[in-house]
Amino acid sequence: SSGINAEYGVTGERQHGYCKRVPSRNSTLPQVYCLISKLGCFSLYSRLLTKLEELYAVGSDATVRGFLAGCVSQCVPAPGSKITVKQLNTETGNFDDVVVERPFDGQRLEHVQLSSLFQFLQIDQVIQLFGSVLMERRILISSSRHHLSKLSSCVSCLATLTYPLQWECIFIPMLPRQMIHAVLAPTPFLIGALSEDLIEVERDLENEEEPMLHFNLDSGQFISCYGDEDSLLPNKSRDMLRSVLESAMQYVGGDREKDNQRLSHAFLLFMYKLLGHFQNHLIDYRGNREVDLESFIPATRRYLRPLMDKVSETQALNVFSINICDPREFEQFKTLTEERHASQSLLRRTFS
Repeated sequence: SSGINAEYGVTGERQHGYCKRVPSRNSTLPQVYCLISKLGCFSLYSRLLTKLEELYAVGSDATVRGFLAGCVSQCVPAPGSKITVKQLNTETGNFDDVVVERPFDGQRLEHVQLSSLFQFLQIDQVIQLFGSVLMERRILISSSRHHLSKLSSCVSCLATLTYPLQWECIFIPMLPRQMIHAVLAPTPFLIGALSEDLIEVERDLENEEEPMLHFNLDSGQFISCYGDEDSLLPNKSRDMLRSVLESAMQYVGGDREKDNQRLSHAFLLFMYKLLGHFQNHLIDYRGNREVDLESFIPATRRYLRPLMDKVSETQALNVFSINICDPREFEQFKTLTEERHASQSLLRRTFS
């Protein structure tokens, strides 16, 4: 299975595409199933696609369509919950229960491997990119074709670090050559591109007046930058992130789930210190609960206030102020941070 992120319509609302190619029964050409959703949850849809593949191999097209209809009729399960879909068993003639579970923490880390970031970037470079993602800047990650699989992985990893803020601007983990001119867009983007493809726009990039943060995985160096990356985060926060990540790297051992939890821990607690006080600034606006940014921003911790003033100009914070009031989003953020606080009291004191 594979996942694709794209922007649809004039609103820029993000849709997620989940695709799986299966051998065709009646043709030399493969058949592809693609599920489109507003929800970014790779494992949930990967399981659905795997089930579709199984049904396609042993059943008819009607069986596949029946399963899809049963899925569409269900509400998307909350994090940690599951749905049950009735599926006709062609051998017995009975209906079997197909249970599909949505992981609690799946929307953040299930489709990424954070350790891949640290294979190519030093800790300080990751922190610089983290701050740049918070600022919604023009960010380009490039590599040769030799590191193609790692390229899209690194770009996807960067987009998860600022949870519960989500990257709301142009997001293309692997930019097709036919779209290479997208790296000249004056708007914020997070893009992965092959170095060979960038040759076509090399002169345009050199003559650009608009700054861009460009990191190359092959050289392990920034090709271009804004110049203020070291000062985006407060010294206290930057030192803490470096210390915690250095400790976490000592325990990275190849277990993707555990490694993701260890490496994301510092970023999660930092974001909680930056945004966690939103609970005290909820208001009713046109029948909906939202964060009152006018009171929320000034209430930020003093040492984080200069950073918050910059983050307040991003689209991500404005979307957060509305979406975090979704009970499911709120409970996920709250539970994750409480678990981390309970298990790591030393780190909690470090963040204070």
